[in-house]
Amino acid sequence: MGTTHEQAAHALLDRLLRDEGSAEALTRIRRRLGTPGFYTPQFVNAVGQVFRRDSARWPPHQAACFLMIHHRVLTGKVAEVTVEVGQEPGPDADRTGNAAALADLPEPFEASLDLEQYGADEDGLLLWERPITVTRCTGTFFYTDCGSVPVTRPNRLPDAQVPLEVGYTLPSRAWSHLLLDGGVARWPYGSRHLHLLLNTAHPALRGAD
Repeated sequence: MGTTHEQAAHALLDRLLRDEGSAEALTRIRRRLGTPGFYTPQFVNAVGQVFRRDSARWPPHQAACFLMIHHRVLTGKVAEVTVEVGQEPGPDADRTGNAAALADLPEPFEASLDLEQYGADEDGLLLWERPITVTRCTGTFFYTDCGSVPVTRPNRLPDAQVPLEVGYTLPSRAWSHLLLDGGVARWPYGSRHLHLLLNTAHPALRGAD
C-alpha cells in the first residue's frame, strides 16, 4: 500500500491524468527530468533524492509531486532560501555527527535533529525565531536566447518551524510537508547547504509580505 504520502501521490497522479493539460505537463516534466542540465541538481535534490534511482527514473506519482512543487515555485506560492551548513551530511546512521554539523547554523536558524528517529515523519525540525528573507517568484518571466527566466523578488516571512529531512527522501514526502506543515528543510546527500521550500499560503507562514 505504501506510506500515507505515497498514497496521496498516487491520488494526485490520478487527478492529473484526468486533465489533458495536466497530463501533458507531467509528460514534459518527466522528459525534462531525464535531460541533463534542464533543472539544477540542487533544486531536484531539494525536492527528492531517491536511493539508487536518479530523477529520470522516478515513478510517475513521484514526478507528479515534483510537477506540483515546481509549478508552485514558479507561481510564487512556494518560496526558497538556502542556509549554509559548511559540510555534507554523513550516513543516516551517524545522527550524532549530523547533529553536530547542524549545531552551528547562521542566525536565526536552529536545527534539532532527532537522534532516535525510527519511522517518524521527519528527521527533525528547523526553526527561526525572527522574520527571514526568502526568494519568491513573481509569476512573470523575461526571455533570453537561452529561454525564459522567472522574475524573483525578496520576501519577508515570519518566524516559524518546518520539518527537517536529511539525505534520501521522496518527492511525495516533501509535497506532504509543504501542504501539511508549511514547508520542508532539505539537507540532501552531497550538499553543503540546507534548502528550504516554504508554502507562503500556509497558516504557519501567515503574514508573508
